[in-house]
Amino acid sequence: MLPHNFLIQIAHEHELSPEQKQVFLMRLGDNQSYEHIASVLDTSPDACLKRMGQVYKKLNVSGSSRGKENRLRISLENKFNELKEIENNLEQAASKKIIYNPIALETQRNDDSKNQLVSFVSPQVTPQLTPQVAQKVTQNLPAREYTTFIGRTEEISRLLKILDFRHSAHLIGIDGIGGVGKTTLAVEAAYRCLEASQNDCVKPGGGANTVNYPSFAAIIFTSAKQNHLTAIGLLPRIISQRTLRDICREITRTLNITETNNLSLQEQIEIIRQRLSQIQTLLIVDNLETIEDKQEVLSFLYDLPPTVKVIITTREQALFVPIRLDYLPKENSLDLIQQQAEEKGITLTNEQAEKLYLGVSGIPAAIIYAIGQIAAGYLLDDVLVQIKDPQGDVTRFCFTASINFIKDRTPHYLLMAISLFVQSVSRETIAEVALSEADPIGTSQGLAKLQQLSLVYQQQGRYSLLNLTREYAASELATRKEFAKKLRERWVKWYVEFSKLYGTQKWKEWHLSYSHLETEWENLRSVLEWCIGENRYADVREIWQHIKGYIHIRGYWDERLDWAAWLIEAAKEAGDWTFALEVMSDRAWTLVRTRQPKHLQEAELLLTEAWRLRHHQRIQFQLDLAANMVILRIHQQQFQEAQNWLNTEETILQEADFSDEQICEQRIHILYYQGQIYYQRGKLKQANKTLQQALEKAQITGWKRATATIQNWLSNIALLQGNLDKARELLEVSFPMVLKHKDKRCIAFHKATFAKLEKLSGNITKAQSWAKEAAEGFENLKMTTEATEMYNLLE
Repeated sequence: MLPHNFLIQIAHEHELSPEQKQVFLMRLGDNQSYEHIASVLDTSPDACLKRMGQVYKKLNVSGSSRGKENRLRISLENKFNELKEIENNLEQAASKKIIYNPIALETQRNDDSKNQLVSFVSPQVTPQLTPQVAQKVTQNLPAREYTTFIGRTEEISRLLKILDFRHSAHLIGIDGIGGVGKTTLAVEAAYRCLEASQNDCVKPGGGANTVNYPSFAAIIFTSAKQNHLTAIGLLPRIISQRTLRDICREITRTLNITETNNLSLQEQIEIIRQRLSQIQTLLIVDNLETIEDKQEVLSFLYDLPPTVKVIITTREQALFVPIRLDYLPKENSLDLIQQQAEEKGITLTNEQAEKLYLGVSGIPAAIIYAIGQIAAGYLLDDVLVQIKDPQGDVTRFCFTASINFIKDRTPHYLLMAISLFVQSVSRETIAEVALSEADPIGTSQGLAKLQQLSLVYQQQGRYSLLNLTREYAASELATRKEFAKKLRERWVKWYVEFSKLYGTQKWKEWHLSYSHLETEWENLRSVLEWCIGENRYADVREIWQHIKGYIHIRGYWDERLDWAAWLIEAAKEAGDWTFALEVMSDRAWTLVRTRQPKHLQEAELLLTEAWRLRHHQRIQFQLDLAANMVILRIHQQQFQEAQNWLNTEETILQEADFSDEQICEQRIHILYYQGQIYYQRGKLKQANKTLQQALEKAQITGWKRATATIQNWLSNIALLQGNLDKARELLEVSFPMVLKHKDKRCIAFHKATFAKLEKLSGNITKAQSWAKEAAEGFENLKMTTEATEMYNLLE
């Protein structure tokens, strides 16, 4: 068995997920069976085997499955023995005051043995000691606050390459929101350079990605940070360098320059520049934004000799060579959560770790704080509330300094406005909502300032916030009640007009403008739900009329049912019976199409009541109501009742004063449902003839949605008649149409027909694939009857 600390290091190096790491340690470190591992992790042995397979892939173990674990064990043992040997040689070298230089080791390996080792294992080496004079590096680095550096692989690789004196960059900026790990990245890079400088070595990275760690004779750390965010809360920083004089004092102290005593600042700077020109130096200036005489400090840094590399950490995006830090990616965040939990001796389930990750938006400082609070006895939910508290330690550390730059100015108003939007939003929308009067220049400058402070993120012209930033900005908005009231009025008005512009009241046909609604869907939904919560009936009514077709086609049926139920009651309370009947029919439309027994019962009650009160509505509504009754009776297998309602629809149409286009549309409806009745009764010839007539009319009028739906039913009839070629021909015409317009219900029906076609064609694998996709589509729409049919076909 291999030591856990060695295996943990391997896991971190190859970025194993927490689940993969658990199986890796228990299997190779404790030699546990997969059955035992599964019982401990509350999962199945197959799941554990799958995770181990993922481990093999990440560690580049190839070949047949039977020998993979054995090859991995041999490779790990070789790796461990090599490391132990190097460690022993280093200890011997240290006792003799010489440095062990891994670069001087010669590789000896033949081609046969090379194929037996996985790619991450170092080559077998013949240890050699290279006597050198040990290099002493002058430095004042703070202690590392972590046992293992997690994530930021690309960022630290880029930083180390820029620090190499072969790179022309003199000033390097690490920027990002507070708590995202700017200081941690700078300190980690400095320590790697320190170790390389002391050992005069190069870290192998492999091929083109080899990282040459730069060497420095001096590494100097200065920081203007006022507080540390720790696991126990905010701690004041006792010593900080917040002025140019402070920075110069720290440089002279670290380099032991004594001749600057009692000299003016300008004279000190001359001596410092002269000394720095003689030695390769890494200077870190941490927290630029809180330095008092920032311009003087920047002038000093720009004038330093080329022997000095400067890392500047700042919340503001600067003009230096930039390394920008966003939130820590999910996998790395979960690794950090796991690492911190292990160090603090606490256990978090996968669900809790996921919840914590989402709650802190992947900000490392917030993760460390949260784990510390949990270790101190707080419940996870309580910790997440603390993190979002606008007066809490985390928000003060992450945001207060940045907000102080922009408080009660245009960028601040823009930030609070963006907090209303749950997804990214365009500049045009932000400007219309945030400001009472148009101010293009102010908007442009304000958004640029927010980006510089890493408070907003911009991609393809749309702006978004981290969840934690949104929570803080929303708390800022809550303290400004009058501004918040006006802001929300403009917010609602914008989306009412937006839905009117890109939605449609002719909702039974596809519309290309729906792509605009799709882009803004999450924002639009949040506006509508806020209006419902505030009982703003008029706004909900108007938005609904324009988006009800979109939410039906895109498959947002849960929302459609919920909002329709609220609107029915609100319309009745307002005495708006015309609209109440319309929404009753809309809700019944969706309920009928799920074909669930309880939904059919509710739909019947709604349609019966609406029919009784139909005098409040126009004749077009009565036709729609009769059509819904036809579908209801078909699904209830009451075919004679369905025929009676179809006759009623025909009678109403004959009495109506409609245009030719409206009459043609209604004729298509009647023919389509007549064909459905024939189909359900097994009269395939009549069904085929009637649906062909409906198809011809739909194609003449250009009604694409009806055309695709009818073609799908005709293909089903062709399958029952044994005409597989005809069925495939029809599907290959209609399926691209429904995919283009993202009609979720039509897509599911087409996939179901494809499944039947491939089964009859003997293509079982394809049939199973289509049936699975169709079943999932039906399930998402709560169409359980159709989903069950597909699962039965799978069996």
